[in-house]
Amino acid sequence: MITWASISECKTPWGSWPDSVMQEWKATGVQYYTNGRTRQQLPLYYQLYEDYVQNEDQFNIEHAIKSLDIPILVCHGTLDNAVPFESALALKRWQPDATVFTVESDHVFGRSHPWHDILLPSAMEAVVEASLQFLKMQDIS
Repeated sequence: MITWASISECKTPWGSWPDSVMQEWKATGVQYYTNGRTRQQLPLYYQLYEDYVQNEDQFNIEHAIKSLDIPILVCHGTLDNAVPFESALALKRWQPDATVFTVESDHVFGRSHPWHDILLPSAMEAVVEASLQFLKMQDIS
C-alpha cells in the first residue's frame, strides 16, 4: 500500500454543524463544503452522512492500518498545510514496519490543477520515483 499525503483520521465536516444545518441538509439533500485549499464549493449529499453513520467503524484509519500485514509506503510533504505531516507520523506509529518518504513540499507535491506542463514538479517526481521503487521491491507474484 502506498499513501500520498494521507489523512490519519476520518474527520467529517458535519461533525461541528449545528442541528439546524443538519436538519436543513436532511430536508434539501445537499450542503456545500468549502475546500480550504482551492476554495471550491463542494456538494455533500445527505446519503454520504447516512453511509458514514452506517459504516463508521470501517472509517477508523488507526484500526485499519494496524490490521495490515503488507508493505506500506507513506509519502508526505513536510510543508503540507492541508494534511499536517503529523498524520504521516501517526501512520508510522501505528504501523512501525511502514516506510516514510518525505519531501519538502506541500499537500499536492508542487502540482496545481489544471496541470499544463509536460514535466512534473521535482517534489512530485520524487514521490512517483519512490513509489515505483517501493513497488519494484515487492514480491507481487
